[in-house]
Amino acid sequence: MGHPRAEAGDMGDWCTDAERAGGAVVLSLDELPEVLDRAHLLGSGAAHGGFMASLD
Repeated sequence: MGHPRAEAGDMGDWCTDAERAGGAVVLSLDELPEVLDRAHLLGSGAAHGGFMASLD
């Protein structure tokens, strides 16, 4: 299944939707870059991720 690739500008919407659903957007990287460039990470395919429900 999976989520279609989204533009970096959609990240705010993802975070808002995840918060409303009681969780968070989680990104997985092979290595942590020195500078977190969210637009590059999301647009390049370097990051994978999804929704994680809150443990509360």
